[in-house]
Amino acid sequence: MAPRWTTLVLIFLAGLPHAALGEVTSDFRGDVRSRLFVFTPFDVNNYTLELRLRPELVTYLTDDLSAVVTVNALRLLGDTSKLSLLGAPVGTGSEGSFQVDRAYFDYELGRWDLRIGRQAINFGPAQIWNPVDLVDSNTALNRSVEKRGVDAVRGSLALSSTARAIGLLSFVDGVPLSLVRGELLLGGTGVGVMAADDRRRDEQVFGLDLKGDLLLGLWIEAAYHLTDERSDYFRGVVGADYSFNVAERLTLSAQYYYDSSGGTGIDDYNYAAFASGKRSFLARQYASLVSVLSFNELTSLSVSAILNLQDLSSLTSVGVSRYFFENLEVSGRAFLATGPEQGEYNPNEEPITTFELYLDWRF
Repeated sequence: MAPRWTTLVLIFLAGLPHAALGEVTSDFRGDVRSRLFVFTPFDVNNYTLELRLRPELVTYLTDDLSAVVTVNALRLLGDTSKLSLLGAPVGTGSEGSFQVDRAYFDYELGRWDLRIGRQAINFGPAQIWNPVDLVDSNTALNRSVEKRGVDAVRGSLALSSTARAIGLLSFVDGVPLSLVRGELLLGGTGVGVMAADDRRRDEQVFGLDLKGDLLLGLWIEAAYHLTDERSDYFRGVVGADYSFNVAERLTLSAQYYYDSSGGTGIDDYNYAAFASGKRSFLARQYASLVSVLSFNELTSLSVSAILNLQDLSSLTSVGVSRYFFENLEVSGRAFLATGPEQGEYNPNEEPITTFELYLDWRF
């Protein structure tokens, strides 16, 4: 059984006597976030408002031992039926949630790095879709879901200046997930290979990811899932990006995603899995295009699109982001979901518009 967060806090407190070994220093930081989604048709209840306070304390007990505690206080107001679209924690409603999201020790012992406690697990270079990330999935509206903390023991061994091995035992939703991973830097290309046993889904997963530069920035991320009771399936992403000298910088990136467990059309989609948060995307094939124009260090414009290649529905967004006082980010985005006929992003055969207002103050 996975340890409760209270146990992790006790473990953290038990490590405080290490302070006698050297000078103790601390760093307190965090952020306050507000994110408002408004869906059409407009009515008084057709919105979701996320309010979040996330303070973090990092304590350096010795030169090679640090401790991190992060608290996440979250409240959702309005239409919480849209949780699967937003990537919010399942079970979070208008009553909100309060949890210790990070509580771990980090030991750096020569070539070894050992992290024990509640921590984030995040692998893979791809955007939007991450086949080798087995904990939380991104969504169409929230394309970079912040990874929740899970109880885990993670060890990393540097085999050389360009290679390391990682071993992990974690408890996601109270169920074991174990994996081993190797990472190697070949010239300017990073390569990762992974084997995992995921008891939540009764699967064994074998993954590969690469990221490098060859005139373009290129990446590949793929995972093959061997299942005990269902058909085996494969997920993979191929992507590229390039930057132009326009204003401060113009970056274009494109991706192709394939998921053999997805549906071939609207009659084949697994809506039950989508509603329960077990799937973020319904089809087998997608393409994405993202462009970001940075006018300066403070202001940027983004235009992006996700195209479902099975039913040709699409989700396009236009957004503007600006920093104030160097630590306050304010952004607004408009999403248009449409298609030539009924599809994933226009299930009622009508265009759907969504607006997002996002504020994030980091302290």
